Amino acid sequence: MHRIASLLFICILLSAGCLSAPPQQEETVRLITPPAGFALFDGQGTYVGIIGNETPDIPANYSMGVVTIPPGNATPPHRLIGSTEFVYLIGGEAEIRCDNRTVTAREGETVLLPAGVLQSIASVGTTDLRYVNAVQPPFTAAIEVLGDDLTALTGTTDGVPAVIPDPRAGIEWDMGSDMMIYTLANPVLMTDTALPIDYSVAYAELLPGGAIGYNRLNGSSEVIFVISGEVEVFTPDGRAVRVPAGSAAYVPPDQVKGYRNVAASNSTILSFVDPAWTPERTAMVE
Repeated sequence: MHRIASLLFICILLSAGCLSAPPQQEETVRLITPPAGFALFDGQGTYVGIIGNETPDIPANYSMGVVTIPPGNATPPHRLIGSTEFVYLIGGEAEIRCDNRTVTAREGETVLLPAGVLQSIASVGTTDLRYVNAVQPPFTAAIEVLGDDLTALTGTTDGVPAVIPDPRAGIEWDMGSDMMIYTLANPVLMTDTALPIDYSVAYAELLPGGAIGYNRLNGSSEVIFVISGEVEVFTPDGRAVRVPAGSAAYVPPDQVKGYRNVAASNSTILSFVDPAWTPERTAMVE
């Protein structure tokens, strides 16, 4: 009885304005500093999460992280049931198996693996293989089939990987003399490739001091992963988030923001836009 009376009293105070509910966290540009990584496949590699279980409050229909595999190691043959896998090489050299095909990829190259294919990624260079990995729908242990469980699956696949051998080989968007953007994967703009994803990925290079002014993505979120250098994401209210190499920034839909390179050398980034970017979604803001 005393508990009920106390609850009623608190509700009266709240309605009268004497007490206030805990404030909700404002949705704005957010720095994502990766946590410590964990071992993959009995120590064959490590995974550092960027988007996924590490960021449960960030809505995204994909998971993303960075995988490192030392030379001579490989992920064992496995399938991701119902999920595609995007691979962008940051360093090293990989042999990527996709069903009955094997492709070789090096730094700066992109490989997109269809859902459910029998796949394996081997580090075949002299340095660590490092790549940005995105899985859609997001990775869970339930979708991964490997080992003895592979033999229990019925049916076969013959998937064809989509390969982009150079980040500058995608659709080019001239943002001025200080910044260039290239589309790597976009299911809306690249209809001839039939990409099995809903988000888009672009590669951008910024010269020292290079910047793009205030802009807004209508209805789409953006995750900016910095490959090299350091990029600052700033907003009209004076906030500025510095994103060093290996970290990321999350930009919620409809957030007005700008970017600038704050490193002494060129900075390079990957931009993940969800749903996929189109020119109509972008509004430049004075």
